[in-house]
Amino acid sequence: MKIFVLRHGETEENITGILQGNMDTILNQKGESQALATRDEVSKHDIDLIIASPKKRTIKTASLAAPNIPLITDDRLLSRNHGEFEGKRRDEININDYWNFAKNNEYEKAESVHELYNRIDSLLKEIKEKYKNKKILLVTHSGICRILYYYFNGIPESGDLMEYKSHNCSFEQYEL
Repeated sequence: MKIFVLRHGETEENITGILQGNMDTILNQKGESQALATRDEVSKHDIDLIIASPKKRTIKTASLAAPNIPLITDDRLLSRNHGEFEGKRRDEININDYWNFAKNNEYEKAESVHELYNRIDSLLKEIKEKYKNKKILLVTHSGICRILYYYFNGIPESGDLMEYKSHNCSFEQYEL
């Protein structure tokens, strides 16, 4: 079965490097344009259902990129819970350790990489069982895109998940 992944369009926080996590930020004008620009590509794939993070930026991206496809939300597609790091700039934390699967640092409030991976594993197992032979579009956040990439391509021995980079409105396809 096909799984498509669309990262939300640009927000002001993306520009400034803020870890948005589960802040409910909105697309800026460029983000809306990016979402509209993906519409032709999305429409080529006869997608049956959109499952999106319930945040404004992902819902808006989905509505612009795929306006006629049924949409449901799932909290498992929420961004990584950044806890004590939410609202900080990426350069204010050790981002490489934060995204290292082998180290799997535990934090006071922030979600560990393994917790995030397990959340996505749970979602994908449910999708595979519930939506057999359907084409599903996941509309989500950069950290979830990162986990999905390594879920389907394997985690490097070093555990370094920072090699993968998504951009706003990146559109990817996987076989589940």
